[in-house]
Amino acid sequence: MSDNVHRPLIAVTVGRDLPDRPSVLRLTENYVRVLTSAGAIPIVIVPGIDADAVQYVMERVDGLLLPGGVGAPDPHPRHFGEDPRPETVIDADLDALEIAAIHGAVRLGMPVLGICRGCQILNVALGGSLIQHLEPGDVSHLPGLPLDSEAHDLLIEDDSRLARLSGARSLRVNSLHHQAIARPAPPLRVVGRAEDGIVEAVESTDPDRWIIGVQYHPEELAGQPAHRRLFEDFISCSARYAAARDQERTVSA
Repeated sequence: MSDNVHRPLIAVTVGRDLPDRPSVLRLTENYVRVLTSAGAIPIVIVPGIDADAVQYVMERVDGLLLPGGVGAPDPHPRHFGEDPRPETVIDADLDALEIAAIHGAVRLGMPVLGICRGCQILNVALGGSLIQHLEPGDVSHLPGLPLDSEAHDLLIEDDSRLARLSGARSLRVNSLHHQAIARPAPPLRVVGRAEDGIVEAVESTDPDRWIIGVQYHPEELAGQPAHRRLFEDFISCSARYAAARDQERTVSA
């Protein structure tokens, strides 16, 4: 039997390369590298499939990764009762895909990791809101640096899963975003902020649920153990979820 049967399948949402190439789907290669190096098999899901198809996929995978990156669009502010600002760039099909995937993952109890836009859409899908545009301030959240460059400090809550995984209460992180969480969704709590108070990390209020969203890009810093452990724990928990689900199906059969 192939060892692949023991490797968790991770659904990864992929959006359009807006605004320059709307017909091209985009996924930064480092997401694939960090998932496969941690022992997972990424399964890409794309905009345009219907909600039933999304649920079909979610019932067959073991974890959900919501990525971000250069050119990633913003969640539509109608989801939290606002009109778009001029700076807001929208991909409604990607919103629909990711919101359906998030609801499916939460319903099934599987691990969920949101990065950058993924952190934002996770918060929106679960009932939170966003700051649509960050004005210039003491901390530059869109500094124009390479993504493997550290831009500012992340201050982490002592009692969080993120603090346990990183082994630190403060980390240097990269930054590439003009939006951020305003009101945390009821199922999420803030566990990390930049020095200026901007929310940079959230996780489930239920300690038994593996749901984490980070505003920075740990996939670009995975050479550092503090960031790599986030993915290793995500994959480890996804593998345990898969084992428990398969055991339940065996008992039911």
